[in-house]
Amino acid sequence: MQNSNYLRKDLKILAVVNFATAILMILSSVIGHYFTPYRLIPSSVVGGTIGVLCGVYLCSKLNCVDKRDFFPVFLCSLIFFGFIAFVAVFNLHNPVVIIVGFSLTGLTTVVSNHFFANHRYIPASKIYGTLGLVLAFPALYFVVASILKFQFGQDFLFGFVDSLLRRPNGQANFNAITPFLFGGGLALAFGLNLFSQIKNSDGTKNFSYKSLHLRFKTLNLIVVILTGFVGLAILSYLMVENL
Repeated sequence: MQNSNYLRKDLKILAVVNFATAILMILSSVIGHYFTPYRLIPSSVVGGTIGVLCGVYLCSKLNCVDKRDFFPVFLCSLIFFGFIAFVAVFNLHNPVVIIVGFSLTGLTTVVSNHFFANHRYIPASKIYGTLGLVLAFPALYFVVASILKFQFGQDFLFGFVDSLLRRPNGQANFNAITPFLFGGGLALAFGLNLFSQIKNSDGTKNFSYKSLHLRFKTLNLIVVILTGFVGLAILSYLMVENL
């Protein structure tokens, strides 16, 4: 009986998250295409992100996702959605890959929900530090690959980027999706890990700036410094390119 209840809960999570993501993605893409075809990818990503957020939030309201695990579960689902969005924009000619890929977003929510429910002992700071590294990885990879190629003549990492850019509409698709992966990932990782080091010293829910202080933690501090450095490197590159 208990296994049956778990199965029904998992199926509900899968249906709610996938439905919310799909509906808002389609709606946003239609609106984006109406204004200009070049807004199709950005508007779809924005709509899908809102859909994932709404889906996981509804699951928490339906008591399918524990409210304590809401944010980590949402982040895991969002990371997977971002990965599939990246794959999808370079496989627009293959609808099967797109449909199957996005339909697994809800499954990611189910898996992450089980994981965090069974691992209560993991500190939130460690969770956000680890997820922050995952969120920062695309931008970090691009920066390291670019430095190795353009400064040292080593293109073994940049070869993957070159292969994407050589695809039909590769440059346009790359420019459309990377602001979300690079900018969004870095900003989210930076904010999460900075916030995770702020502690309310009086231990109450009544937050006051006088009771807040920084509690430095190695992993979170590394992520904050790393994302800050990579973000500045990308901003500097964009400024030089546009001068």
